[in-house]
Amino acid sequence: MTRVRRKRAVRTSRHALDSPSRCSRLDPAGMGGRIEGFGAQMRAGVSIAETVLGRIAPGRPRRLVVVGMGGSAIAGGFLKSLVEREGPCQVHVSRHYEPPGWLGDDDVLVFSSYSGETEETLAAYESVRGRTPRSCVLATGGTLARLAAKDGVPVAALPEGMPPRAALGYSFSTLAMISGHLGLLADAGARLARAADEAGRLAFACGRNVVVSRNPAKQLAIRLAGRAIILIANERTLYPAALRWKGQLNENAKHLAWVSPLPEMNHNEVDGFVNPAGIVPRLAALLFSDPSDHPRIVRRLGWLRTYLKRRGLRVETVTAVGDDPMTRLVRCVLLGDFVSYFLALRDGADPSALPGVEALKRALRA
Repeated sequence: MTRVRRKRAVRTSRHALDSPSRCSRLDPAGMGGRIEGFGAQMRAGVSIAETVLGRIAPGRPRRLVVVGMGGSAIAGGFLKSLVEREGPCQVHVSRHYEPPGWLGDDDVLVFSSYSGETEETLAAYESVRGRTPRSCVLATGGTLARLAAKDGVPVAALPEGMPPRAALGYSFSTLAMISGHLGLLADAGARLARAADEAGRLAFACGRNVVVSRNPAKQLAIRLAGRAIILIANERTLYPAALRWKGQLNENAKHLAWVSPLPEMNHNEVDGFVNPAGIVPRLAALLFSDPSDHPRIVRRLGWLRTYLKRRGLRVETVTAVGDDPMTRLVRCVLLGDFVSYFLALRDGADPSALPGVEALKRALRA
């Protein structure tokens, strides 16, 4: 009798996130496998970049401008964060139909659209065709790639068959190698290899087959469940990672989340955690911490941790680890991908489906 009870206890205590059948039922398109393959994507991106580097004249530009939307633009945000720390030139990310009016011949443009059909990116490309001597396209094909081929603009061909947000490893690594070629990112290839290795280690620790009791990503997803989430990060370090978390929570988990940068949010938003009184205690705050954060940012994060807990929020801290800012960024981003994935499974959502985005696209085509 005791033995039977023990078996039943083991069965009932098994968490739903540890169920392979639940995973296969809710994730028929295989988003989980793509997240686990982030490191392999980064290695492949190095080879993709090598197909176009010979067609892009080296030499540091005045600015590097990355034009894209959603998952196709986020790699530009990562690059911007890294290059701003190292300081050789400005990286600008344009998420709009219209590119900046200050573009000149000494700027380099990278148009990033996974499908090659993103209407904002296509409009931006059309508006500046032939205006800058150094340009490149990142796409799987589509109209953007066809226009670029016609114009003699190099196309870095990304692998097909996945949602744009699930191809970040390819796009970031490719963009980082192009940046290294232009003199904006030192030792890009070696740094990408180390970051890819760390991504593999994190996937080993947080993958689908790692049970809840040993899986920090599953544990964090469980703690966040049922709460809208505010992501707070230093604008100079981990803000792009927090922005990626926000997008993944929205798209993968169908979960409400928003991002607030430090120190700006301390000058306004910090006083908003009062009303509506019934909603504030149902929020969660994720504080992102990087070893290179300014000492005053560190103090602000510490104060926020205490203050938000007193306001009734659940407060969690995500600490980036690693010797290189690129490695820290990659590890932090990948953890968020896993958390969003497990939160989707926990709430019974298909992490690949985008019903809202697709409905909007149909409405715009009508």
